[in-house]
Amino acid sequence: MKVTLISPYPDITSFGIRTISSYLKQHHFETQLIFLPDPFGDNSVVREERYDENIMDAVTNLCSKSDLIGITLMTNFFDGAIQITKSLKRRLDIPIIWGGIHPTVRPEECLNYADMVCVGDGEIAMLELAQRFAERKDYTDVSNIYLKKNGHIIKNPLKPIVQDLDTIPPPDYELVENFVLDNNKLVKMDYESFKRTISNTFVSKAIKKSAYMTLTGRGCPHNCSYCCNDSLRKLYHGQRYLRWRSTEHVINELVAIKEKFDYIGYIWLSDDAFFARKAEDIKEFCKEYKKKVNLPFHCLGSPLTVTEEKLENLVDAGLDSIQMGIETGSRHIQEVFNRKHMNNERVMNAIQAIMKYKDKISTIGYDFIMDVPYETDADRIETLKFISNIPKPYMIGIFSLVLYPGTSLYDRVKADNPSLDEEKDIYRKMYGKVDENYTNLLLLLSKNGKLPHLILKILINKYVVAVLNNPSLRPMYKLVFPLARKGMHFIRGEK
Repeated sequence: MKVTLISPYPDITSFGIRTISSYLKQHHFETQLIFLPDPFGDNSVVREERYDENIMDAVTNLCSKSDLIGITLMTNFFDGAIQITKSLKRRLDIPIIWGGIHPTVRPEECLNYADMVCVGDGEIAMLELAQRFAERKDYTDVSNIYLKKNGHIIKNPLKPIVQDLDTIPPPDYELVENFVLDNNKLVKMDYESFKRTISNTFVSKAIKKSAYMTLTGRGCPHNCSYCCNDSLRKLYHGQRYLRWRSTEHVINELVAIKEKFDYIGYIWLSDDAFFARKAEDIKEFCKEYKKKVNLPFHCLGSPLTVTEEKLENLVDAGLDSIQMGIETGSRHIQEVFNRKHMNNERVMNAIQAIMKYKDKISTIGYDFIMDVPYETDADRIETLKFISNIPKPYMIGIFSLVLYPGTSLYDRVKADNPSLDEEKDIYRKMYGKVDENYTNLLLLLSKNGKLPHLILKILINKYVVAVLNNPSLRPMYKLVFPLARKGMHFIRGEK
């Protein structure tokens, strides 16, 4: 029994299919991993056919001896997943299952293309599905699986969410039957090609070291209205949603990776809120990390979870880069985001804690979300005023809001605007491309912390704004924006 798992994501980390692969291998199933980084990446290119035909031919050949094919996707990669699926179906008679956040929140839509959809966490569901296939037994009642039968959709109930994450093995990096799209060719991944690929990721380029990305837990303590965690928390209502792997489980993974790939020089912990771990757990993690891994690392925090005690231990263990989602300085938009408890005072307290370690942390990054429905010019100016008071140094990550289906904010906007063009404004919208207007330009100019705060305060003075925020000047801003974007490289962790 052979299962092929395909990822269209720009980064080859693809934690989900790698842990599914490990889990299947642990139970003696054969797996094959194919990584197809979208050739257009984060560029807002409206093109349904994301891959050349020669690539689709190569993928087909690789999948031809599989018994089951799985494709993971987020909303942004819907077009790519459709193309891959249609191409495989034209040539092969092999069941295809979709999984990931988009199939989880829109399973019925995805069944227009895939034979099956996995809703929620996939490791246990995929194992049970593989076992049914191997034993040639009926699989129409497997938990977490939606499928069509006789024209009707079967919606199987969800299994309880996995609470003990140590029962899931670390992601699969054995590089056995791994293939990657490299320079428009599908090549077998080995030690050297993996080195080349991982060295060219956005993260590795930004920090100028080969970085290994992983997750030490699942879930988030917050319930922001724009985030996929909002959707997943509702899916598993009443269950403990935020869960962590043990220190031993994570450290064993990192030690193994460090030994296998001796060129790895940086660890990128991409948990949505690593600082949400308890202080004593972080202390234990830092002790073992410093002793056994001892590489510089990055992690994300939130204004409610960053504390001096946690920072002290993390910095001592090698914390080199920290990223915190501020998202907005507007009280109104904080309420829209369901983040009113993360008010500006609490955010600034977290910033002040971080600044005590500014001489030991190479990069301090703060994220902001722009182009928000219900946002006014006054809200945007309020955000810029807050930025003008953030102590330096800092980097700013700027992201255009994508209304991901299943989130509370999507539901609200859709109710207020039923004619919303989802294909254009959601499925094919890239969060890296912000609206080209005066206030967003100021944000871009502030991205590296080099714009003097005095200048920024002048530029957001109400009289200056009244003149320069005139819609008639938009054509000029469209010309200036490419220059302002140049050099913007701070990478946002996966939401």
